Amino acid sequence: MRRKTLFLILSLILLSALVGCSSQSAQQSQSPQPAQSAQPAQSGQPAQSPQAEAPAAKEIVLKAVTAWPQKTADNAGLFALIEKVNVLGKGKVQIKYIGGPEVVPTMNQINAVKDGTIDIAWLSAGYTDSLVPAANAIKLSKLTPQEERDKGVTDLWNEIFKQANARFIVRGSAPDVHFHLYTVKPIKSLEDFKGVPIRVTAAYKDFVTALKAAPVATTPGEVYSALERKVVEGYGWPAYGIGDFGWDKLTKYVIDPGFYQVDCIGLMNLEKWNSLPKDVQDIFTQASIEVEKDMAQHFDQLAKDDRKKITGEGIQVITLDANTAKTYVDMAYKSVWDTVMKTDPANGPKIKQALGQ
Repeated sequence: MRRKTLFLILSLILLSALVGCSSQSAQQSQSPQPAQSAQPAQSGQPAQSPQAEAPAAKEIVLKAVTAWPQKTADNAGLFALIEKVNVLGKGKVQIKYIGGPEVVPTMNQINAVKDGTIDIAWLSAGYTDSLVPAANAIKLSKLTPQEERDKGVTDLWNEIFKQANARFIVRGSAPDVHFHLYTVKPIKSLEDFKGVPIRVTAAYKDFVTALKAAPVATTPGEVYSALERKVVEGYGWPAYGIGDFGWDKLTKYVIDPGFYQVDCIGLMNLEKWNSLPKDVQDIFTQASIEVEKDMAQHFDQLAKDDRKKITGEGIQVITLDANTAKTYVDMAYKSVWDTVMKTDPANGPKIKQALGQ
């Protein structure tokens, strides 16, 4: 009897132990597992955050060249543009000046823009006529850059410069600063121009031809030696800057009045422009408007200072009488309009109407 009782007690104790273990195991399997801590970083490597930050956008760098040597006065607008864009676009876009004609020859720069070899060229519109014949009309404008923007003329320039796969981004001169003819011999009447060899680019060729002078095409870098060797006896240039090349030492006369607007412009490869984010394009537009205002004041003053300088050096001013002056200026404009209408009959009339002429 005692044995049976002892066996029953032991069996109950064993059963209770088994039930307790089973219950504890079930509770452990049903309870949530603690979150695992992040794996420690391997030696020399930073710990990885659960979600890596997206990399910052890479700053865009645009290569720019000038048609003239770096210190030439005509380049002032580009360097003002570089300064403004590089401040406004810090972290987004920067312009890097890589040089002048020593990097890309002056007359090849429009082709370099077209094929994307360079991003920005600073040059005369007349240097682009091999690809954009109507570009010669830019100098015929009598509007300010802001008036051109307001009247849609700038949009028209952009349509025309598609012929060179280029975007017209900025003007870099003053509306009231003009080109002049400079000579080594006195000119008293329009008859005196006949047969005189005068250095030209596309900017002056039509006018010099209309004057019945003898146009001689050279780059700016060749003018000094051409004057020395008497290959030319005159040249066209803005109302400033002949001292940049030493031409003032060989020049005797400057003729008034002037003619045309000086047409220093900035062009960008069109595909590059289209690839820029909208906020970067807006930076260029803002900077360009500011540059155009600044350059109007800059070149107005420069032209006045330069005239004082060269006359102080002995260069004489020939002022044509009123009737001759009117004929002279009218001839300058008509000769270019005739060429523009002939070389680009589709765009010529549109440009003339847009400019109100």
